[in-house]
Amino acid sequence: MPTQGPELRDVHVPHVGWWPLAPGWWVLAGLLIALVLITALLLARRARRRRHVHAVLGDLRQARSRHASDGDNAAFAATAHQLLRRVARTRDPYSVTLSAAAWRDALAAMAPKRDVARLATLGDAMYRRDTPLDVDAVAADVEAWVRDVLMRGAPRRPGRAHA
Repeated sequence: MPTQGPELRDVHVPHVGWWPLAPGWWVLAGLLIALVLITALLLARRARRRRHVHAVLGDLRQARSRHASDGDNAAFAATAHQLLRRVARTRDPYSVTLSAAAWRDALAAMAPKRDVARLATLGDAMYRRDTPLDVDAVAADVEAWVRDVLMRGAPRRPGRAHA
């Protein structure tokens, strides 16, 4: 009897191992490693910046504790003012030469979301022992301003030309 067609055999799927990986998996693994490295670097930079801010604010904490023991408003104002000047110098080296309204404007430019009116008066308060000073409010303002300025990172512009 004639056959109706060719004789067919069962299909056997060849064994394909998981190794070596296909090129797409290598690309995916490379991207995943790059993502992990970039995330680790960013987290390390953020932790380093937070430690720096914490160290910078150490002087302010010491000034508050000294003020709690001796009540010297002028000494606290001098320490807070010096801290502001040091931090401002990291962002704009010429800001330390400013005074009065120009200093207030420089403080406001470095942390635009902060009210710097109380900070700008520290320059006068450090020379007057009888000046009433709300130390807790000033310390909170200084701390917030320093955190804003230092956590923003270094400025991207090369510098300003001054006359």
